[in-house]
Amino acid sequence: MINYPKIFLKGASIPALIIGVSGTILASAFAGAAGFFAGLTALVIVILFFIIHLIIAATTRTLDPRLTFAFVALSFLTKLIGMAGFMIALSRTSIDRPWFAGVACATAAGWLIGEMVAYRRLL
Repeated sequence: MINYPKIFLKGASIPALIIGVSGTILASAFAGAAGFFAGLTALVIVILFFIIHLIIAATTRTLDPRLTFAFVALSFLTKLIGMAGFMIALSRTSIDRPWFAGVACATAAGWLIGEMVAYRRLL
């Protein structure tokens, strides 16, 4: 049996890490310590967000599709609430918000593109 989550993890994590690390280096160069913290935080958040999704997909792949949907929906709700709490906590720090947003968006785009490329290789 093909392990789809593993294929997607490998295909997506490499470009996401390359983009996230590059963005963190750029943020550090232009914004100093606040930029480094912003880039590193964005990288960790994006990677964790997507890895949780893959773990749920791997664990529920033999369940009824309706039950799988319930798990995925619950995980998204949990991640959104966690993300809101995390953003509130980050708002009290000296994080560089524009660099945080830029690195987070670029890393997420890298992850999604990597997943699409991995999916296309399966066909």
